[in-house]
Amino acid sequence: MKRLYIAAALLILLLGASLTNGWYARKVTGEMCKELRQAQLLAEVEDWSQAESITRQVYEDWQGRHFYFHTLMRHSDTDQVLRAFRQVLEYLRLQEPDQYNAANADLMAQLELLAEMEQASVVNVL
Repeated sequence: MKRLYIAAALLILLLGASLTNGWYARKVTGEMCKELRQAQLLAEVEDWSQAESITRQVYEDWQGRHFYFHTLMRHSDTDQVLRAFRQVLEYLRLQEPDQYNAANADLMAQLELLAEMEQASVVNVL
């Protein structure tokens, strides 16, 4: 009977950790997307330097959580987000509005998908 309780406790612990990870991933990527939207609005009014500054801050935040993302998520997905950040920053530097808007939208979508993969849902379980 003791083994059953230990197994149940471990299962509950793992479920709790999984749910906490999903919540944290959504929180972090949601904040990043919010700031990237703000940078995009600044780029639309041609405040390129402020848009670049905000995007660089989000990139540094991403880099600051590098260990978390690379430990708990697929490397190919996190590497794709890293490439997208670099692409967005380059278009900001060049002040290319069309390419920047497309690259920034792609980056935000990748961040949202990264968080979505960590959510407890039927789609992710099957």
